[in-house]
Amino acid sequence: MVRDRDPFSTALEDLRGRLTSGVYAGGAPVVILDEARRLKLSTTPIREALAWLSGAGLVEHVPAGGYRASRIEAGVVRDRYRFRNDCLQLSLQRFVGQWTPQAALSCPEELFDWIVGRGGDLALAEAYHRVAFHLMRLRMAERQVVGEPARAFSAMTQSLAEDRIDLLGDLIRGYHHDRIAASIAIAFEADQPPLDPS
Repeated sequence: MVRDRDPFSTALEDLRGRLTSGVYAGGAPVVILDEARRLKLSTTPIREALAWLSGAGLVEHVPAGGYRASRIEAGVVRDRYRFRNDCLQLSLQRFVGQWTPQAALSCPEELFDWIVGRGGDLALAEAYHRVAFHLMRLRMAERQVVGEPARAFSAMTQSLAEDRIDLLGDLIRGYHHDRIAASIAIAFEADQPPLDPS
C-alpha cells in the first residue's frame, strides 16, 4: 500500500510551485485558510510551509499576522541575473568530466543546472541553486519582456556540441546581459497580478 505524502511536503511543494509560477503578485496576501481549503489540509502544514518559504525569501511574514508574496525589486532581479552568470562562468572554468549531457536538455535553465553540476564545486552549486530558485519566479515575465529563449538556447547547445566552451561562455554572458538590461521591465511584469488568479 502506497502512503500519501505528508501534509507539510504537499503544502510546501504546492505553495512553492504557485509562488514561483507567478500565481501571487508581489505583495499579494497568501491566505492560510483559503490555501488549507484548496489543498484539503489543516492550517498547520500550510503555516509550516509558509514559514519555510519565508526563510527562502518567497513570502514575507506580515506583522499583523499572516503572509504575503515577497515584492520583486528591479535591483535584486538585476543582481540575481549577474550572480547566476558569475556562477556559470566559474563553473565553465572548473568543468570536470565529459562535455556531452547524458539526457536531452529542453531549456536554458536545464543547461545551466547541468553546467553547474559539472563544475565540481559544491559551495558554488549551492549558491547557484539558491539564486536560480528565485529566478524561476521570473520565468513568465522574462519571456514576456525578452522573448522566448529558443534561438539563444539553440546557439548554446550547438556551441556545447562543437566543444566551443569559449563561445558557450560568451553566449551565456550575452543571454544574461539581455536580462540584466531588461531587469526593471521584468521586475515590473513579474510584480503584476496574474490575469487568472486560480
